Amino acid sequence: MDYAKTKQWLDDHGVILEESFYTALNNLAKDYKKTNDLRLLEDVYQKLGVNKQAVSWWKNHPYSTQTRESKKQVIASCAKIFHLNSEESELLANKAGLSLSGEHDFCGYFRQFLNGGRGRGKSICEAANVSERMFQYIKSQKRPSKETLLAIAISLGLGIDEIQLLLKKAGYALSASLPNDAVVCWFLSGERKTDGTVPVLFYINEVLDELRLPLLMTRLKSS
Repeated sequence: MDYAKTKQWLDDHGVILEESFYTALNNLAKDYKKTNDLRLLEDVYQKLGVNKQAVSWWKNHPYSTQTRESKKQVIASCAKIFHLNSEESELLANKAGLSLSGEHDFCGYFRQFLNGGRGRGKSICEAANVSERMFQYIKSQKRPSKETLLAIAISLGLGIDEIQLLLKKAGYALSASLPNDAVVCWFLSGERKTDGTVPVLFYINEVLDELRLPLLMTRLKSS
């Protein structure tokens, strides 16, 4: 991520990011350390099952979904150790672009969603720059990356509420704490500035590329 360019883009478009997952986790750990008279913050992280290096990596790569499962494990530990209720745990997960519910029924929902007349598979793949192989992979009980699922959802012309529901079914969420999600939400809101002749996904990826953020597509498009 190009931090300077990203900050400038967000400022220029009136977007203010909410507290990050790292900051929220760090604040919870600091409060617990103080309350329980622990000497080091690392002692709290150890209780959560994570080390300082991993937390530091999350801070510097807030948009990455590569450590999705480890983050969910830490969130589960936070709920237990910090006594978070389900709403507080979900809020913490959302800051990382994740959701704690819905994964068990994603594939069934996705197939039902497509059967509702949203378009043919080949045309959807072409619009989303997603390979047909990946599309079939998703339909056959596999969970896609957040970027791939967003590319498909946006290409189908879904609104933010519909996209959030689809993402939640896969264990993801559009987050007000993440710069890449903030770009997506800005374009999908009533504030987007497009001429109507070019798909909005193109404009989104153009900005994400400029800011050195993950693009919404699969890396390789093959037949």
